[in-house]
Amino acid sequence: MVEFALALPILLALLYGTIEVSRLIFIFSSVAIASRQAARYGSASGAIDGVPFYQNCDGIREVANQSAFITTFDKINITYDRGVNSKGAQIPITDINPSPEVNTCPIERNAVRNGDRIIVQVSSTYQPIFPILSFKPLEIVSASARTILVSIPIFGSALPTGFAAESSTPSITPLATSTGALPTITTAATFSATKTPPSWYTPSYATPTYATPTNAGLPNPLTPVVIFTPSQTPFPSDTPTAGPTQIRCTGQTGVTHGPLTISNNVLQMKINNATGVTLTTSQIYVEWNNDTGHGNGGDPTLRLRQATLAGQTWNGDLLAPSIFIPGYTPNIPPGESIIQFTFHQTYDVTDGTERIIIYISTPGCTNYLVDSMN
Repeated sequence: MVEFALALPILLALLYGTIEVSRLIFIFSSVAIASRQAARYGSASGAIDGVPFYQNCDGIREVANQSAFITTFDKINITYDRGVNSKGAQIPITDINPSPEVNTCPIERNAVRNGDRIIVQVSSTYQPIFPILSFKPLEIVSASARTILVSIPIFGSALPTGFAAESSTPSITPLATSTGALPTITTAATFSATKTPPSWYTPSYATPTYATPTNAGLPNPLTPVVIFTPSQTPFPSDTPTAGPTQIRCTGQTGVTHGPLTISNNVLQMKINNATGVTLTTSQIYVEWNNDTGHGNGGDPTLRLRQATLAGQTWNGDLLAPSIFIPGYTPNIPPGESIIQFTFHQTYDVTDGTERIIIYISTPGCTNYLVDSMN
């Protein structure tokens, strides 16, 4: 009894310490999982009832609270930024405080673009069940950031010329009525094809067969049974055509680019096409600091007015953080050329998001991107 009385306080202290340490680790894990899952939810592409996930503040907090089992969260802050610069400092979005200590949700839809981040910070307080010693409450904080996927461009191409399907469409003249003799049936077949059959090609058809009427029990008129099976022998194209010349857009004989530069109101990049052939493009993509790119004067915005590549020009008036130039698919000639984007006023302030992507559609280069960031 004496030994038990001496050991009991130590055993109780160890048991209580184990419980408290387990609670602390569990709360810390709950906070970390909550911030990570909430940031993942807010960065998803799509919308619920027309509200994008990154603007659905209630939905983000609901996902975070699903991890609150034996604790409650004191704060769930949601904010946004444009990543970090080379020094590790956050790049803010216009009028948005990127500090995870504040809440700025929801953000305006037109202020967000691909590459921006959503940051979710969750905090909770740990307190011992029995404060035996003087122990101040411990604040547990976890913040997670995820890149927002605003939109996904999807591209497709039509079938090459000469690959349209060929078909034959037989037509049968309706059966005539008969009072005893078999009717006369005529058959004809017409063809709808993208190529003219050669002179040696002759379509063949199975001979129609008729059921032989019996002397008794015949309906009036007779209904003969017709079995019609047209067949067509495939034929090659009239004139064999050679396939496209296989080229590569990588390596020394491929397509390379220089650095992205800004001069006055022009954003530009040099392109070197060493394939020896003229390449076609399917899309031209550009990102720029559209809201704070002009540092002098009362208007800080930059509106895209013109795009030019090897003398092929697009003109318009666009104000957006990123855009696929509508209806602009210039060719890239062999050798060196420059793609330029001209804005309505000088480009004074860069924010690290400047980017040019050229999508090539020429066979052999369809999966290759001319990306200023690579």
